[in-house]
Amino acid sequence: MDMKEIIESEFGLIVHDIFVLGQGFDSIAYLVNYEYVFKQSKHDEARINLKKEVQVLNYLKGKVTLQIPNVEYYSEEYGVCGYKEIKGDKLTPIIYQNMSDDEKDKLVQDIALFLREMHSISLPNIDELELNVFDDYKSDYDTLRELIYNKIPDSSKEYIDDLYKRILNDERITQYVKALCHSDLGCNHIIIQNNRAVGIIDFGDVAITDRDKDFIYLLEDSSEEIGREFGLRVLEYYNHPNKDIAILKADLNDEYYPIEQILGGKAMELDNMYHAGLNKIINI
Repeated sequence: MDMKEIIESEFGLIVHDIFVLGQGFDSIAYLVNYEYVFKQSKHDEARINLKKEVQVLNYLKGKVTLQIPNVEYYSEEYGVCGYKEIKGDKLTPIIYQNMSDDEKDKLVQDIALFLREMHSISLPNIDELELNVFDDYKSDYDTLRELIYNKIPDSSKEYIDDLYKRILNDERITQYVKALCHSDLGCNHIIIQNNRAVGIIDFGDVAITDRDKDFIYLLEDSSEEIGREFGLRVLEYYNHPNKDIAILKADLNDEYYPIEQILGGKAMELDNMYHAGLNKIINI
């Protein structure tokens, strides 16, 4: 069945208008009747993650100040959920640059408050929600050695071995404060109205893990994000006890990106992504 048929047959909602809002590797989002966002999983792992996302969103109801998706429709069978669209615009660097200093300051405070609320919530008992950072890096390392070590020069192997030695032996990375994290908090997941944050969307990567994962993209210097100064201001209002460690992890995330491309590209059979990461590793 197509999405219109699923919505009408499974949820009893008559679809007058439907079009694609956007899509990624894991899911595709539709705007239905100019009122509802329906999200559909693209593969089995995404379907499992959607179930966790829906459970977390239900758990978070009434626990955070900013709006979050309020799931009204969910089908585990079809890997589909639906909720009323949070009205507003996605934050962009250009929008931020055009804000007044006072508006920028209030935005920073709103994001810091959301993260303090998220990270102080009692951890929910949801199956497979916890992500152990050490185990995750160790698993990546094992997979990488099996996958590409017969394809790369010795210098690249030495770089990878050194990278994981640095990661796995650094308690600043492997020992952390555990919290419920959005885990993908960047500009395009922050909804604003009249230059004020009103909502946070896309909890598809939500996990119980290192709280510093929620600062990685806020600290990122790229065309898609506002920049490190913004992230540092969020850390300040959040009252983070060790900003240098959060910065260290943000820098590590940048260095780790080619490995994510290799592993993600292979897992999702996306050759362009896989080879882009592989070429970066070979040319290091």
